[in-house]
Amino acid sequence: MPAHRAPFVREGLIAGLLGYVAVAAVFVVLNVSQGLSPVHTPSLLGEALLAGRMDPVEPWAAILAFNGLHLLVTLALGVAMAFLAFRAELDHALGMGLLFFVVAVGGWVPIFFGAVTVEFLHALRWPEVLLGSITGAIATLGYLGWSHRELLNQLFREAEA
Repeated sequence: MPAHRAPFVREGLIAGLLGYVAVAAVFVVLNVSQGLSPVHTPSLLGEALLAGRMDPVEPWAAILAFNGLHLLVTLALGVAMAFLAFRAELDHALGMGLLFFVVAVGGWVPIFFGAVTVEFLHALRWPEVLLGSITGAIATLGYLGWSHRELLNQLFREAEA
């Protein structure tokens, strides 16, 4: 991998991992506070993901399947957002593209997964989906904002001018 690509990939993987951990932590806390197993939610979602093709002897398969998918999606989104942030440093007009991407993904993901998990699977409630999504977004964007704080300052200065 060329050296100029490594920073945004590494930064994106860190941002995605932080988002993943934040969402997972929210659901661990929600599950435990309701007297459920800490892995209750990923187990339900993993069973739905595997569509009942799970060997009853291996209950962890559903948890691993869902967490693996969730991790891959958050890492990919983190890398995409980091790439846009790096490009926005080169061309400030792309700052609006980054904002649009964040708003579009941040709005679409909770609605899509909320509809699937709430309306079809009856595994979660809308407030849980929104809390997890918002927490993940804050963790990911907080890290990227901290990493690109000079870009944010420049964009705000340009917006005021």
